[in-house]
Amino acid sequence: MRHGWILALAMGVSGCTMALPVPAVFQPPPRISSNALVFDGNLTLAAPEGYCVDAASRLDGPEAAFVLWGNCAAIAQDPQARQPHHRALLSATIGPASREPVARALGRYERFFRSAAGRAAMARSGLAEDLEIIETQRGAQALLLKIADHSAPQNAPVEPVYWRAITGLSGHVTALSVMPLSGSRIDDATQLALLQAFEESIRAAN
Repeated sequence: MRHGWILALAMGVSGCTMALPVPAVFQPPPRISSNALVFDGNLTLAAPEGYCVDAASRLDGPEAAFVLWGNCAAIAQDPQARQPHHRALLSATIGPASREPVARALGRYERFFRSAAGRAAMARSGLAEDLEIIETQRGAQALLLKIADHSAPQNAPVEPVYWRAITGLSGHVTALSVMPLSGSRIDDATQLALLQAFEESIRAAN
């Protein structure tokens, strides 16, 4: 993950209201939004209150899209901007359209992600041995994965253990993740509640 705002994140994400240093050359603060339009505006990705899109991380192609959200105050470089209740990054990865309803294929997706190829696909390093699936939960509409990624984070100071949901959005296979920042101590129940709120925000926006 490449993010120009990681330094600001480290300063602002803890909930403090310290003044940020004034740059030598004035630049207007980045515009912030909790929403991102992908697939030529046909799908809206939205995050809960306090999380805003990191524009530098966005990828939006004809068959896949990726969006990352962080602390709005940190991204806006404005300590007065809204901040989330929990110190975490959120991400959404939207894949190609599924040939069958995603909910019907959750068992197949679980088998894939438990395989070496699936674990390699999820690991930051791309190596299956670096990623462990600790727990799975399967609901009517989503597969929940508790993941331990032992490979080094790329720029973002996140905990190795996090939760991911595999679900369907507008017919597309979708992965939604809650990644606690280092030292945030967000328990499983809180992560799962945030993951659910994240999914609900997206569905409400569409």
